[in-house]
Amino acid sequence: MKQLGRIFLILLALGLWPFAITNLAFAQAAVTPEFRGAPHDWSHRHLIYSQAQSREDAVRRGTLAFEEWKKKSLDPRYAVQAARRQQLTRPTAQSPFTPEQLTWANRFTRVPPSPREDITRDWAVSLGVSGVGLPGVFPAKFSFDINAAPSCANDFVVYTTAASGALPPPTGTAASQTGTFTNNPNANQRVTITNGAQSVVLVAAGNNTGLNFQRTGTNTTIASNLAAAINRNGATVGVTATSAAAVVTVTATTPGSGGNSITLVEGLSNFTWAGGTLTGGADPVGQPTIVAFHNLYKTTCGAAVPTAYWSYSTGAGAFTETSPVLSWPGDQVAFIQRTGSVASLVVLKWSGTASVGTVAAPTAPTSLAAASYRACAAPCMTVMAFNGNPNNTNSEPFYDYTNDVLYVGDATGKLHKFTGVFNGTPAEAGAPWPVTVSPGNMLSSPVYDSSTGLVFVGSDTNTNSTGGQLHSVCATPPVPANTVCAAAGTVVSSSQLAAYTIVASGLKTTGVRDGPIVDSTAKRIYVFVESDTNATCGGVNCKAVFQFRTDFPINSASNGTGVGLARTNVGRGQIGTRILYAGVFDNDYYDYATGTEASPTGNLYVCGALPSGTDSKKPVLWRIPITNNVMSTTAVVGPTLVTVANPNGIDANTADCSPITEVMNGANEYIYVSVSDLGNKTGCTLSCIYMLRTVSGGVAVPWTTTTPVVAGLPAPGGTSGIIVDNISSTTGASQIYYSTLTSPGNAVQASQAALQ
Repeated sequence: MKQLGRIFLILLALGLWPFAITNLAFAQAAVTPEFRGAPHDWSHRHLIYSQAQSREDAVRRGTLAFEEWKKKSLDPRYAVQAARRQQLTRPTAQSPFTPEQLTWANRFTRVPPSPREDITRDWAVSLGVSGVGLPGVFPAKFSFDINAAPSCANDFVVYTTAASGALPPPTGTAASQTGTFTNNPNANQRVTITNGAQSVVLVAAGNNTGLNFQRTGTNTTIASNLAAAINRNGATVGVTATSAAAVVTVTATTPGSGGNSITLVEGLSNFTWAGGTLTGGADPVGQPTIVAFHNLYKTTCGAAVPTAYWSYSTGAGAFTETSPVLSWPGDQVAFIQRTGSVASLVVLKWSGTASVGTVAAPTAPTSLAAASYRACAAPCMTVMAFNGNPNNTNSEPFYDYTNDVLYVGDATGKLHKFTGVFNGTPAEAGAPWPVTVSPGNMLSSPVYDSSTGLVFVGSDTNTNSTGGQLHSVCATPPVPANTVCAAAGTVVSSSQLAAYTIVASGLKTTGVRDGPIVDSTAKRIYVFVESDTNATCGGVNCKAVFQFRTDFPINSASNGTGVGLARTNVGRGQIGTRILYAGVFDNDYYDYATGTEASPTGNLYVCGALPSGTDSKKPVLWRIPITNNVMSTTAVVGPTLVTVANPNGIDANTADCSPITEVMNGANEYIYVSVSDLGNKTGCTLSCIYMLRTVSGGVAVPWTTTTPVVAGLPAPGGTSGIIVDNISSTTGASQIYYSTLTSPGNAVQASQAALQ
């Protein structure tokens, strides 16, 4: 019921009030502020809605179009993308939006920028002693109240850490220091131990009483005498002592880094401390598997770094190596964790007030059986091992907000379905699930399309006969007016887009490793392949982008008999572990004014390589034109992001780039991308994140090999996927978020261009 209340309110916030009113019977939950949030995660770039429309637009297109619109409008991804349309940011005679309703839209759309253009890292905070970002893995951002200014207390961003979960031990490590005798000290010489305002002075004497210690005898005897004197008096300054042969060891009685400030001063002949203070004291340290930060906005919130909102270790030795997804009100998070070689879905209720933990000292949520999870008090979780106990380190979980269902692939080629994830009793669906999609081949992230009832997913290549394909899996039949999805669990596969290839080094193609982009409005799928072995570029396999239809079987004649409607090369590919990540569309593609209904015109940006030549595999940005829903088979090469020279013997061909992220900011459009090494552009060299301007002052920037990089920022090892949050007139509230890849890694927030 809460989910329906959220749906109702989002429709109101979008100005889609006529549909909301006619569906009041389905919205029994109270409409309260906590339901006005907007999640943003990895899937927003993979399930898109070009020409996202208002209710009136859909009604004008007829009954079938209106029914399809009703389904899409229940997805917050649709809500966010609808707000991108220029005409929805201001009331007009054709738009039902009021200024109050547009407050939400303005969080995600255009606000006039200030003249300044750069990237300024607002903060970088540790992901733990071994936490680190991973290529292609995205944080998840939640904006709490869509009708208000960005919130310091309630907006938050969630990171998985890719590190072995560990709770801090009960105590830390006690600081200590040693001293060594080489002969007898002189009478009345002294040793002083100080802890803050308290000091103890021990005197070399002819007896072992009180503050005195016997100064004569063998070195072993004298050391024992001094240790005994420290133990008689050391409680005052918080130390104890032991001796072994001629060596005295002083140890803080309280473990932790505070012991490192205890000082040691000796005035003894024939005796020396190894250091002037105790050393080696350490506070208890654990490692979270997942952590969230709030107080995000440096200027508004007045903090140099954010606060850990909550920090959890969700299993000893557990690793979280894919992206998290959030519930609509943001009160729960779902993610995949691996323990050994077994993957599990974790559904977690977090708490910002109880057992919140810190990055250094995470806490453990109460772990319950799935049947007890819905009623549990936060922080609590349920952990469900995938059916058959397979591994998964590649497939991101895709959440269907309308049906409370989550889809995720595994390393053996099966697609899993979980039901009741955020609003019911979490459980893995039974037969025909999990569905065997591509036997023995790792699956990509899945994308569910409500218009067809199909889940689209790619496969890696482990054999010559299978893999390297795009697959559709029938998820929710029957779908009205649709004959593609006939029986649940039915799999249809394309031709091989990346055939199995192996070389002497043992490397092979990575197949279709990243998830496809599905445009549910335009009924198109875009698939990205690092090494298309059916085409060559400069004597080696090409990187390629394929376009398919969603509304016909992907192996039919309407889909080029399984090879798609079009294929576009974006430079030389590489056999091995490199992945061609899904690209990103520009604002023109989403803008209703630039194309007819469900027939967008714009551009797709992809990080590929040069078409030929020495060092040709280094990261290069390409732009692929889309005209009336038709992808051009010729891409336009843009700037190379790394140097041609190879300093320090580093091969430029090994430098990778991250997925690209785009944002339209006022009259300017920017794209963000990182390189793992050898960057040579404005503001940064070697491992960097870069920003380019594709539209400046409302005018398109010419796309050529010399298109300038506007700004750069160091990013050790490159970055994970990059999330863009608000576009707000509030100073410092419009940001990008990512994590760095060199261990130990950092969670980072940087300002968008012109919004400091």
